[in-house]
Formats: sequence, C-alpha cells, structure tokens
Amino acid sequence: MIKVDNHAVVHPNAQIGDGCEIGPFCTIGPDVTLGTNNILRSHVVIEGHTEIGSGCEVFPFVTIGVQSQDKKFTGGNVTYTRVGNRNVIREFVSIHSGTDHETSTVIGDDCTLLTQSHVAHNCDVGDHVIISHSAAVAGHVSIGDHANVGSLAGIHQFCNIGTASMVAAMARVVQDVLPFTIAEGFPAKMRVINKIGMERAGYSRSQVAEVRKAFRILFMRELKLEDSISQLQNEFPESDHVQLIIDATNNSKKGLARPDDQMFPLT
Repeated sequence: MIKVDNHAVVHPNAQIGDGCEIGPFCTIGPDVTLGTNNILRSHVVIEGHTEIGSGCEVFPFVTIGVQSQDKKFTGGNVTYTRVGNRNVIREFVSIHSGTDHETSTVIGDDCTLLTQSHVAHNCDVGDHVIISHSAAVAGHVSIGDHANVGSLAGIHQFCNIGTASMVAAMARVVQDVLPFTIAEGFPAKMRVINKIGMERAGYSRSQVAEVRKAFRILFMRELKLEDSISQLQNEFPESDHVQLIIDATNNSKKGLARPDDQMFPLT
C-alpha cells in the first residue's frame, strides 16, 4: 500500500514502490523511481532521473537529483542520481545529479547524511558512510565504504576519501585521504590510523596492526614513496587491506594529504 498525502505532488509517470509514504508538500518528478518502504516525511523534492532503493527515510526540506551547480552543465544533458537502500537523509540535505551527459551521482547503502550536508555532482559515495552536519562534498569526489566525514568539513573536487577513513570536523581536504586513516586540519593532513573506525567496520586486531605498520612505513621512515610502496608489497603480499592503501597511493591524482613531521609523535 502506498500512502500519499493530499498536499504532495507526485507526477503520474513516477514509479513508486509498495509501502512508500510520501508526506505533505513533497514533490516527485516524472523520471523518479522509488523502491519499496521509503518514507518521505515532508517538503522533500526529488527531480531528474533519480532512483532511490528501499527502506530509506528522508527528512524535511531535502532535495535529491536536482541539476548540478556546475557551470559546465549543458541544457539537454540527461544525468542521473542513484541512492541505495536503508539510507537516512536528514533535514536540508542536498544531493545533486551528474553534470555531463549520461553521468551519475551515486550514494550506496546504509549511509547517514546529517543536516545540511551536501553531495555534489558526480560523487561516488560507498556503503555505511556518515556525512555529518553541514559537511560539503564537492564534485567528482569518491568516498569509500565505512568512511566518516565530520561536521563542517569541506572536501575539494576530485579528492578520494578512503575506506574506513575519517575526516575530522572543520577539516579542509584538498588532497587524497588514504584508507584507514584520520585526517584533520586546514589543510587536512593524515595524522594516525582510524583504529576505532576499523574496529567498528569489523577489522581484526591483526589487520589494525598491519595497517598501523603500513602507515609507519609510508610516512615515518626516511624513504621515497616508491620505496615505501615496494616495502609494503614485500611485507604484506596477501593483505587485502594493505593493498587498498597501496592502490590508493598509486592511483592518487591529487596527491596525498601527507602528515607533517611534527605529527609523528602522536601516532
């Protein structure tokens, strides 16, 4: 059974799954697809070619799938927004569609986007991600599974935020944050590994220990980066989580948010 408030506007071409509840003053566009059991509390606007999975709860004054705030957007482009399952999207969150024709903004499953946070065009957000109050994620940013972005943080275009990493509150991220690390500052620098975040994501003590050693090899020894990578490959040939760090380092285009020397005693 679908419940639609009398004050909601749902285009007849929109596809609404069973068990959805659409509250007062919501607006649902013609190319929107909602899966089952989604709750839109009130004043929610969903536009464009937008797909939302099942079991999501969307709070008042949220906008999803609206045109990107990108001057490169060309009228007539068909762009997409895809939101997964069981996400909680709090008040005044904005999630924008892609910019270039046939491109997408993607949010995974089991994410929590807190009040006034923003996910810009062409972002790729993984599963179990938390984006806190008023954090701003600029275009083309990638955020790995189980990452945590703190309140008022700002992430620059094309940056990568690694799996199970944490960006501290009010950080200004202009370079990549490796998996399993904590970055803070203005500009943000990786300081330590995200031990608690890894534990909450289900990593074992031995895996946490391996990541800690990998971090030390990368940043706390007087080695060139390529030599550090070679050492990691030799010491952890079968470690999938260390390989994530290696891959993120090798594939970085923005450069790494490398820690300053004075940070080392804090590890």
